Amino acid sequence: MTFGAFAGWSLATLFGWPYVVYYAVYPLVLIGLAPALDRHAALQYLFGAPTGMIAAGIMIGVLSTHPILMTAAYFGFVIVCVWLMTSPRKLFMYGALSLAIGSGLVHFGSYPQMSWETLFWAAAGSIFGSVVLYLVSFAFFPDAEPRAARVPPPRTPAQRRHIVLLCGLGATGSFMVFQLFEMSDSLSAQMATVLILLALSHDGIWTAGRTRLVGSVIGSIYAGAAQLAIHWHSSFWPLTAAVYLMGLLWFSVEHTREGVPGKGFAAVTALAILFGLLSPTDDMIQNSLYRGVSVVISISLMLVFISLLHSILNLFPKTRWKTEG
Repeated sequence: MTFGAFAGWSLATLFGWPYVVYYAVYPLVLIGLAPALDRHAALQYLFGAPTGMIAAGIMIGVLSTHPILMTAAYFGFVIVCVWLMTSPRKLFMYGALSLAIGSGLVHFGSYPQMSWETLFWAAAGSIFGSVVLYLVSFAFFPDAEPRAARVPPPRTPAQRRHIVLLCGLGATGSFMVFQLFEMSDSLSAQMATVLILLALSHDGIWTAGRTRLVGSVIGSIYAGAAQLAIHWHSSFWPLTAAVYLMGLLWFSVEHTREGVPGKGFAAVTALAILFGLLSPTDDMIQNSLYRGVSVVISISLMLVFISLLHSILNLFPKTRWKTEG
């Protein structure tokens, strides 16, 4: 994780590529969610990106002048992604990446000040680069022993409908809020509300939300403290790279010990977003504080909204989570 994320961030910053944040975050997402070399997961990741990009391109290029239709199209897009994630055919990575890529591109690309062509090319390049770094990382650091395959829990048709509607309505509600208040600079908060939905159940989303709250705050505190420590020399790239590398290593180790996406994964992705969005001369202390607070507020509101949706869906037999008792 440390090698892949640091290599992606370093290449993007040294060569001046646009949207460095994509090159910093996407290798972490792939290696963190697929912690063993898996050709099936890599192919899903590689093909999930074009799916999300095409969907986002249609919504931005065709429907951006019709907010109601665009919102309806976004809801349908999320429904399809979550349906794929819950499919017994093991398409979780494909649906998850399509959702993450599509949500981020629609959120940013819908603002007039954003160059969505540049945004799309940056996303495509970072995804391809992430798969390459995924393969190179495991070539340099192979697993010491085989890992047990993750088996998705069995779900009834009613439970699957419950998950699809819960995540679809939750993501759409988040999308509407960020669009209405025009929060184009809140990538951390917007992506956090989407990423916690990947837990695919009310209890799982609450657990993911709490751990992401803690992890995001820890990652933001580290980024702010690092900027404070090197404040007078932050324009010296090797020094900034060194403190970033230490943070990546620390939080990646914590994620590996936890075994599932938890506080460590939230912290390392928050750190990557902060360093990916900012140049070494920016005021990372202020930005860390802003992004930490925005993530806490957005996730807290999302968890309340998810609980409300969960209660409403349980009123109907076709979408009731507990089908017995």
